[in-house]
Amino acid sequence: MIKAYSSLFFFWLIIGFAPIIGGVSVKVIDNILLVFIASVLGFLYFLPYLIKNESFNTLFNKNNFLPFLVIANFGSALPFCCLLYALNFTTPANTAILNQFELLYSFIFSIIFLKEKVTAKQVIASLLIILGGVVLMSGSFKNINLKGDLIVIFSVWMFQVSHIAAKKLSVNIPCQVLAAAKNLYALPLMAVLLLMYSDTIFIKPGIAFYGVLFYMGIIRYGLSYLLWFWAIQKLSLPKVTAIALSYPALTLILSCLFGYDKLNLYNMTGLILSMLGALLLSRMMSKEAKNAK
Repeated sequence: MIKAYSSLFFFWLIIGFAPIIGGVSVKVIDNILLVFIASVLGFLYFLPYLIKNESFNTLFNKNNFLPFLVIANFGSALPFCCLLYALNFTTPANTAILNQFELLYSFIFSIIFLKEKVTAKQVIASLLIILGGVVLMSGSFKNINLKGDLIVIFSVWMFQVSHIAAKKLSVNIPCQVLAAAKNLYALPLMAVLLLMYSDTIFIKPGIAFYGVLFYMGIIRYGLSYLLWFWAIQKLSLPKVTAIALSYPALTLILSCLFGYDKLNLYNMTGLILSMLGALLLSRMMSKEAKNAK
């Protein structure tokens, strides 16, 4: 439980940078090509583990084929392409904030498919996080672009489909294998998309370009996948999702430091509400960890 809780914290730190890096990436590499390369690098990140533990039978087991396909394409290929595309029309901070709509999908899907119980305290804490996001966004309506924001809102449900499939498999399959499969099984679809949109593919090599590849391939598609699977393996999916989705608070701070946004009363209020909600959920999970000992 302690490992899972620590994994969630470091996962939160990593994804807090994601919208910032995404904002840089749209200027140096096509989003489809980026997801494809990142998936390749992410798979290579786990290759030593697969070789050492002789895990290829599990990776290519016919019984795991469909679940792995769902995990990969609904948890990586499709939504990340949509989110990176959305950054052409909206800001990194708005993208991070609107990702919080995933909380609603998480509650609904977890109750239906995982039969998880959602407590009143959990709902209140999650609503605080959502309210914080709404307040954050309400102070920057001038930065909102309907097209980009709607793309984000109607994309994030895919993550929950992937998470549910992964949580069901994680009981019997090591997290490293799940993470490797998430990268590998996304490649066929990404290759098809690359062929379909080959005329729009571009790269602009440089420091920013290689920095984006390192973050996306090794950190985001490698380490953060592993941390996430460790977390959802032991913890309640709605609670983990809620805490993870408080990351716009970190993104906002980074976005202000890099000059994308400015701190104001709305930002500060939203920041406090989001972090308060995340803190309440963290305390709930800490109590669960102590009771589990």
